[in-house]
Amino acid sequence: MYRILNLTVCAFLVFFSCADEESNEQKSYSNWTVVGDGMSSPVTKNVLTEFVGSTNCPYCPEQDELLLSYFDSGSENYVGSEITSNWFIINYHTYHPSMWDPMYLFLRGEAAEDDFCYIRFGNGYGTGSWYNISGVPTTYTNGAYSYVNPNMAVGPMAENTPVQLSLDGTSIDGVDVIVQVSINSVRNMSSSDSLHLFIAATLDDVNYTGYNGQGHHDDVFLGWINEGLEGELLSLDNEEIAKTYTWTMPANWPQNEYETTWSQVEYDIANLSVVAFIQNKYTKSIIQVMGTD
Repeated sequence: MYRILNLTVCAFLVFFSCADEESNEQKSYSNWTVVGDGMSSPVTKNVLTEFVGSTNCPYCPEQDELLLSYFDSGSENYVGSEITSNWFIINYHTYHPSMWDPMYLFLRGEAAEDDFCYIRFGNGYGTGSWYNISGVPTTYTNGAYSYVNPNMAVGPMAENTPVQLSLDGTSIDGVDVIVQVSINSVRNMSSSDSLHLFIAATLDDVNYTGYNGQGHHDDVFLGWINEGLEGELLSLDNEEIAKTYTWTMPANWPQNEYETTWSQVEYDIANLSVVAFIQNKYTKSIIQVMGTD
């Protein structure tokens, strides 16, 4: 896969500040509540593909479009509804090969340790808490590096997992999102410190043409709905637990204090979605994932 090497920008991030994300969005959370008994047997894994790219990356459009073609029922590459109905995508925009992508810049932290991209993907020198990339496009499927191909979801989908994840009851009303998460486990894993819950807001059909000429963007990462950049540590017993989160999409997305000329970014809030996943901190494996339609 073609790469664009950029190992200096992450350090550059440390010295640049941006608008505080918390000031642009509203969040609130309930406590976990036990709502039922645990499962008696494992379930099939769903699949999460994390596409890491940028509108400044000349090789990203081809790979992104190929990935999306597997979900397009009108494409000769379509892999079928049995796969796509259990396969979810998050498309992260990054600082590779330069930071001037509005969908990344809106989320840029005041320093590297406050930057979602630096925390999740690092700078190529082992600094990422979850992954460690040195360029884009880079793709991970269920936590493992993968190249874009029509069978990339087949292997993970053949695996079982001890955890079920549901977003039943989740509602999206304009810019306001109420996420109802329930997690059910087949065994007691309360002594483990490895499982972390991430809840992402994403947006389809974003129209913006950057350096690479790609004008249409799907599954765009808008930020984490639950607190923190490292996910929420879970303590799972053999029971079903539930929790509610609320989130409001920032009205000024994707503009920030440093760049206000991105009014040409067009989108419809009707295309908001939620993707929730549980990831093992040590193996990086995605334990389970679920998304809204």
